[in-house]
Amino acid sequence: MKTTFDVMDRLYKIVNVAAVKATLDGKVYRNARPIDSTTRDIVILALHVTSGVDIDVQQGIMIVNCFAPDIEPGIPDDANLNAMTSAVVTVLESYAASSEYFQIEINSQTVMDDIDQAGMSYSSLRVNFVIQFV
Repeated sequence: MKTTFDVMDRLYKIVNVAAVKATLDGKVYRNARPIDSTTRDIVILALHVTSGVDIDVQQGIMIVNCFAPDIEPGIPDDANLNAMTSAVVTVLESYAASSEYFQIEINSQTVMDDIDQAGMSYSSLRVNFVIQFV
């Protein structure tokens, strides 16, 4: 059985590449970013992974959040959020087309205010996946 940690590590390796990091002035993190970070960061979260008991595949949902400081209070930095989101979408779609055992599908995307930190917004990608045991 693969755990949320296994899947998060896989997605981290896919996202933490030069093409994505070029859009950041911060880092790619698993689970959470530093409190009070004011940099453009990406956070990868695992919502759940099915057990895979008696079957050879597991399914689950991951979240990829791209954070950026607002350009003015309450006004998201759409240009940087779009650049980060586009870079992540590109690497995820490229990987999905080339992988036989780890299938990825972007389910949705939205931009939201960061309720935990004033002056920050984020673009959130919901990513469905299927992983096969080999």
